[in-house]
Amino acid sequence: MASNRLEQQYLKLLNHFGETKVSVTLQELSDLLFCTKRHMRNLLIQMQESGWIDWQAEFGRGKRSALTLLSNKNQLLRKKSEILIDKGRFNEAIDLLGSDKHLVAPLLRSKLGFRINPDNQILRVPYYRTMYNLYPGTPLRRSERHLIRQIFSGLTRVKEETGEVEGDLAHHWRKINPFIWRFYIRPAVQFHDGQPLTCNDIVTSLNRTRKLALFSHIEQIKIVGPHCIEFELSAEDDNFPQLLATASALILPSNHDEVEHFSRLPVGTGPYQVVQNDERLLCLKAFDGYFGFRALLDQIDILMWPNLTHQSDVTAEETELSLSYKANSAWLSSSLSDQEYIAGVESDLTGGPSDLFEDMFLEQGGYFLLCDSHSDKWQKPESRAWLQQLLNPYSILKELSPAIRYLWVPATSLLPNWCHRIAPTNPTSPFKVKASNTVIRLAYHEHHPEFPALTNAIATLLKQNNIDLEIVTLPYEQWAQGTADNIDLWLGTINFPVPETWHVGAWLLSSPLMRRSISGRDNDLLQSWHNQWRSGEINSEHLIWQVVRSGWLQPLFHHWMRLKGPSNAQGIHLNNLGWFDFRSTWFEPEDK
Repeated sequence: MASNRLEQQYLKLLNHFGETKVSVTLQELSDLLFCTKRHMRNLLIQMQESGWIDWQAEFGRGKRSALTLLSNKNQLLRKKSEILIDKGRFNEAIDLLGSDKHLVAPLLRSKLGFRINPDNQILRVPYYRTMYNLYPGTPLRRSERHLIRQIFSGLTRVKEETGEVEGDLAHHWRKINPFIWRFYIRPAVQFHDGQPLTCNDIVTSLNRTRKLALFSHIEQIKIVGPHCIEFELSAEDDNFPQLLATASALILPSNHDEVEHFSRLPVGTGPYQVVQNDERLLCLKAFDGYFGFRALLDQIDILMWPNLTHQSDVTAEETELSLSYKANSAWLSSSLSDQEYIAGVESDLTGGPSDLFEDMFLEQGGYFLLCDSHSDKWQKPESRAWLQQLLNPYSILKELSPAIRYLWVPATSLLPNWCHRIAPTNPTSPFKVKASNTVIRLAYHEHHPEFPALTNAIATLLKQNNIDLEIVTLPYEQWAQGTADNIDLWLGTINFPVPETWHVGAWLLSSPLMRRSISGRDNDLLQSWHNQWRSGEINSEHLIWQVVRSGWLQPLFHHWMRLKGPSNAQGIHLNNLGWFDFRSTWFEPEDK
């Protein structure tokens, strides 16, 4: 990068000559910058190498050379910012632009996609919000659930291609009897900070999970020998290895509560370590000390910038800056709102739902409404049936923007291949026909781009029945816990990793928000469901059938998941959480 001194010398020339072609001698330039002719010649060489000037020298007495200054002050700053971004110094680059913040988005767009250096491969993808909570065992959104599996390891994990449980930190396990499970731990595993993994780390981590509903049948965890952990259960659980593969069971250092900013800058044993996580960049680098196969992709930069795809009202200069990323860009459906996606399609920048995308499939999960069992409005099944009839997905779809409707598929259950409906009953409004000031309070979590469009559609349908909709926006953790007061409806979205059917039941029986309402506050029924599901007497499909049939849960839509990868990306496949496994992705160098 050019030095600040060289920039100052260039700016002196720019202030004197302006952006024009001038006829000048080397001596005149030396006098202007108060330096020798020899030094001036070196300065001109450096400026030309930096792309700031065009210098056509003429030699001989009385000969004048041609000098063209190619960059104004703003262009100079942008070029310097571009170099900083190439070096991964995003904060410095953005701060350098100062008042030219409108140039940040096109500049960042131009740097999306892959970058192949002699020693590493980097992929940069956009995202619309920060991800400060990467702490297993806490309420986590879809993207965070994917990322922590890249950062942490569990005793077991699920192979995405088959849905089968395989070893992770445990290389082998066996069931001693119906209530005792023994897991054998890999030796010489290290955390990202260089500390060795111990059995005590595992016991401490999994003892944390025992307060969670799905893990409540763990009576005791103990170390029974070198690299060997034993679990004693109070109830039979043939799916126990599957349970230990969930995000809540990932292993943390036993002293993680002493690590400053652990939730934002966590330390795990997974294939990637977090090296930066702030308001502008989440940077993950491959961990060379990983106990498994070292990741193929060296670095992932997730750029945090709202409206990164916004294309309207841009200058020709900004458009030229943005177009360079078309061929090698990388986009996720979770990177941008549907409106932004459609705008990108129309401007031919993100591509459409076609073979331009590496993957596209209907999400395993979707949007839903949950009637709060503490609300006096839904105590009768007839009232819940009325609500489901009024706010059915087909009616809501008619109120959405026509441009985005094809991205939404009305749902009859939580998974696209299931069909469950409310039990036949006489739908009856819980409100008096001519009552005034009737209000339904609906809560959703903040920082989700599609919720406003959905609630606007819901509000329109309710207004036609003289009902006002009051929106309550909550932090995600509070929404997931269902702890807000006086809420009638909860709007949410959920995606299930493989195996999807098992995870549907796990979510219904473990989520505090779901447990609050799906049984209508009948705790004995909820516990009975849990026992039957764990023992295999009922499966997840039967369980969700009962919940939807009761009217407490209303599935709304399945969304099309989309991934567009660079043209030379290899091993990049969309997973159920809307991301891809960083470990198996790599880039084939382009032919020169």
